[in-house]
Order: sequence, then C-alpha cells, then structure tokens
Amino acid sequence: MKGLHILFAILFGVFHGNSQDIKYPEVEISNGIIKANLYLPDAENGYYKGTRFDWSGVISNLEFNEHTYFGQWFDTDKAPPFATIMGPVEAYAPVNYNNAPVGESFVKIGVGALRKASNENYSDFKNYEIVNPGKRSVKVKGNEVKFTHMLNTDKVSYQYTKTIRLIEHEQKMVISHVLKNTGKMQIKTFGFNHNFLVIDNQRIGKDFEMVFPVKVTGTGRGSGDVFDIVDKRLVFKRDIVGDESIAIKHLEGLNNNVDNFDVRIHNAKTGAGVKISGNQPLSRFRLWGTATTICPETYIDIKVAPGETYSWSYFYEFYEYKIEQD
Repeated sequence: MKGLHILFAILFGVFHGNSQDIKYPEVEISNGIIKANLYLPDAENGYYKGTRFDWSGVISNLEFNEHTYFGQWFDTDKAPPFATIMGPVEAYAPVNYNNAPVGESFVKIGVGALRKASNENYSDFKNYEIVNPGKRSVKVKGNEVKFTHMLNTDKVSYQYTKTIRLIEHEQKMVISHVLKNTGKMQIKTFGFNHNFLVIDNQRIGKDFEMVFPVKVTGTGRGSGDVFDIVDKRLVFKRDIVGDESIAIKHLEGLNNNVDNFDVRIHNAKTGAGVKISGNQPLSRFRLWGTATTICPETYIDIKVAPGETYSWSYFYEFYEYKIEQD
C-alpha cells in the first residue's frame, strides 16, 4: 500500500464508557467532490469485530458539498457489539449453518468461518466464535479502496472482493462486489445493505422524505403514526423520539427487477439528498429507523456454483434537494 496514509479515528470510550481514547486504523479517500473515511478490517485493532456484518467497507464519515451522510447513530453505552457499526454496511445470510453439526463451523461472507454453538436457529443478534478468519488484503489509491477476503474451509471457500470508489469528477460513489466460489459446494445466500444513513446529524422525522420509482405499500411499526406511504412517497408525520423505532418488514410494489432498485432520501431542512440504486434485481426491501438513522435495507439473492463468479454493485448519487415551489 505504497503512498497510503493510515489515519486513526479517536472515539471516546466507545466500549469502555470513560475518557480512554481508542484508536482504529482508518483511511481517507477523495475525488475532489466527495470525501470519505473508512475503517479498515483488523482482527486486533479494528473498529468492528462482530459477526453480523461484513468487516470491509465501514464508512465512518462521508462529506459532499458541506453535507454529511454517515456517522455514529447508536448510544455507545447501550449498543451491543453486533450493532456498533456505521455506513452502508452489508450482511449475508449464513452458509451451511443448518447442515453443520454443533461444534463445527458455518460461513458468513466477509467475516469468516464461525462455530455453531447449539442447535438454536441462527441469530443476527448474537456474536459467534470466529474459528477461521481467512486472509485479508487492502489496496488503496486516491479515490478507491479495494478489500479482498479469502476463505478456505472443507466445504465453503471463496474469494470476495469489495471495492468502494468515488467516481472521478462526479458526486457519485459505487460499491462493487465480486464473489468467486473456490470451494466444492454451491454458495447460496442473500445479501443486504443496511445503509445506516445519518444525514447532517438531523433527527429522523418530518423533514425527511423517501421517494420510490413506483407506487408502494406497506405497514409496520410506526405506520399511520410516525409516517404514511402516499403513492410513491414515504412521508413523515412527526419526528421519531426517544427510543422509538420504525420498521416495515416488506415494502410491497417493488418488483424483482433492476429498474425498481431505486430509492431517494432527502432532508428538506438542510437540502441533503442521496439516491441509492443497484445493478441486480431487488429480492426484498425493508425499512428500519430510529431518531438518529434511516435505513432503506435493499436485499439481493446470491447463488454461485463451484468455480463460478457472481458480481453486483450499489450506486450512490449525492445531491442538493430543493423544494419545488408552486
């Protein structure tokens, strides 16, 4: 990584609840229009060492035109280890969990081989022992970071590459992935991006709006009280307060095609907006949010036969939102 300048983010008492400074390896990239800070995966000193989310691509801050889009959304005194993560982070359903005997391993893409501790159903909300972390490498240039994770086990093996690139001369970012199955069995899973958006540190509520390419419907926690869905828009009726959260398990109306993979989120108070899209069909769209973060969760299905490769990308376009005048 010649020419790479590793920065260190100082977070005060993230895990200890006191004034002890904790330093995490971090890198900054820029295309002259967007600047982003990314935490680097590191088993000893890394910021995130949980087993729910992919360790690569954790964006602690992204700035465009004096607006910010990602950051810390959780209370460090209350958040469990699996939740202490920021940015457009991704997670994958476990591979071979149900078939693995207790005490043996299963695989989480981007994390490694984990020990199955019991016959209980897999849970996103607990940490598992990592028995094989695989091998990682990181390559950085001015506007790009490429993360590679290689894992070899008796059954599931892969080479997984994630590249985060700020497109030159544009207010866009692309997160591209290549998953090569180097093992003996099919890799069948789904992946989703949690998109922990923290836009200008604004409280999630009446100043925010989400816009979809087609008419959508959906109900869930907060529906009719905190927010309404009107035609192609999700509009907030009031701010989310305290420990409240909103959730829609499945947003109906978004068909399983690439054209429907398109959502815009903007804040009328600060004028910050972002469009999120992808080049593979959506298999599901969920929504989750608290007072500090709004999360359009985009899902895709992934199947890769031995020796085959599968690729997909997510696109982010940052923009200034202006209220249309009558």
